[in-house]
Amino acid sequence: MLQSGAAEILRAMKEQLLTQLSRPKYELLIKPLHAVGFEPAPRPYQRPAGDPDTGYSPAEPGALDQSGIAINYPSILTLSISNEVLRGWLLDQYGDLLSELAGLVVGSAVRVDVLVAEKEPVAAAPSHAEGVQGGNATGNPASRNLHQSPWLEDGETDSPDAASGIPPVLEYPITYERPQYRKPLLNPRYTFDTFVVGASNQFCYSACWQVAQRPGRSYNPLFIYSGVGLGKTHLMHSIGHAVWSRDQRSNVVYVTSEKFTNDFIEHVRTGRMPQFHARYREADILLIDDIQFLSGKPETQVEFFQTFVTLVEAGKQIVISSDRPPRTLKGMEDRLISRFASGLVCDIGDPSLETRMAILQAKAELERVRLPQEVCQFIAERVSSNVRELEGALIRLLAFCDFNHASPSVELAARVLADIIDTGGLRPQLSLKQIMGVVGEYFNVSETLLLSPNRSKRIALARMVVMFLAREYTNLTLSQIGAELGGRDHSTVSHGANKIARDVLDDPYVEQAVTQISRMLK
Repeated sequence: MLQSGAAEILRAMKEQLLTQLSRPKYELLIKPLHAVGFEPAPRPYQRPAGDPDTGYSPAEPGALDQSGIAINYPSILTLSISNEVLRGWLLDQYGDLLSELAGLVVGSAVRVDVLVAEKEPVAAAPSHAEGVQGGNATGNPASRNLHQSPWLEDGETDSPDAASGIPPVLEYPITYERPQYRKPLLNPRYTFDTFVVGASNQFCYSACWQVAQRPGRSYNPLFIYSGVGLGKTHLMHSIGHAVWSRDQRSNVVYVTSEKFTNDFIEHVRTGRMPQFHARYREADILLIDDIQFLSGKPETQVEFFQTFVTLVEAGKQIVISSDRPPRTLKGMEDRLISRFASGLVCDIGDPSLETRMAILQAKAELERVRLPQEVCQFIAERVSSNVRELEGALIRLLAFCDFNHASPSVELAARVLADIIDTGGLRPQLSLKQIMGVVGEYFNVSETLLLSPNRSKRIALARMVVMFLAREYTNLTLSQIGAELGGRDHSTVSHGANKIARDVLDDPYVEQAVTQISRMLK
């Protein structure tokens, strides 16, 4: 089969090699190849009798040598690669295979030459007409058309209408443009500019920023973990946006572990694993969310491990998020956990009250709504550990105000958000003193000890239960609760209340105590 030129021949060869070679070898040695030119087989030559000076002379087509065998010269396919090291590896390992494939594509013998691409662009070659008119008639080899075979005599041509039927193809300069990948599927609102930085996420934010500026060279892999709704996904999307906006030729791939698993299963089922590998192993930066959901999926873990190794060895960036640190991931292969921990592992803690208020104000500004400070503090104090719920509460309040042409207020927020945030029913008849009395009776601890600096286990537990129930059943702010509990800071109250909220789920003793005290209060 005759091809129209070097580029078409090389393209067909690459399609065959993609199925025969491993992905790393194909990426390193075959993918960087570029077509330089194709010289069709010249007219045959024969060895004349008694010509000691030259040894060869032109002959008519179909000439035979002295043994009666026709002399057939191969066509020449010239390719280029970026440096001499790769050229040596390529010819040493796949030189014969390249010539064999080129021969199959063209339909006759082909010799493959590989050059090292020049760094400086080469000036465009003169047209065929210019070559004939400007120098070929003189017989000067230097003035011969570059598209013309060196075996042709002056005045002969290898143009498209010549007998060979193969048009000359030499394209100058030899350049390589990276393909422009499609825009990654990222949330347009999740950028570094819209991320509110506080003490709980400062370190993780800085690490993500550095990765976005120097992907593959800073903290690879980057492993982010935190509880639900604290900003992991926001930071991952921010990295993707930053890398893509700086270079739209970058292949940015964001995927959840569930999507990765489903893609793997589908491509295995349909026998299209090369396409799966092309999507994930050719990424310049791979962002994979919620890696903990790969637990208990051994085949998917093996595939992700191979993808991980391929990307890291190629100097590509990997960013992983999880709801827990690597060492606590259950049902995950040890070699994966080891590699997760080999990079930078950073966590996002629960946001402080000030950070939560800043998040609410930033969200309100984004919605172009003025949010009173007391309303902002009211919501921030009652949603203490989940930024996603915090933003959801604000959106619900603003939507209600918009539909009813009302202004945000504490009373309105308490009514609108009663079923989705810890408003505690907002019972003004229940005071902190009443709560301390019931808690003290249950734990056999006096009010004096609750207000004292005593930190023994029983008294500290009773005090934290008071903080938790005061947040649940009163309108007091954390600062007011702390002030009435012996002048404690609002952060101390927040920590104590959050600890009891967690222990209610994990500790049967604490759950029983809080349940019985709540019944007593009611």
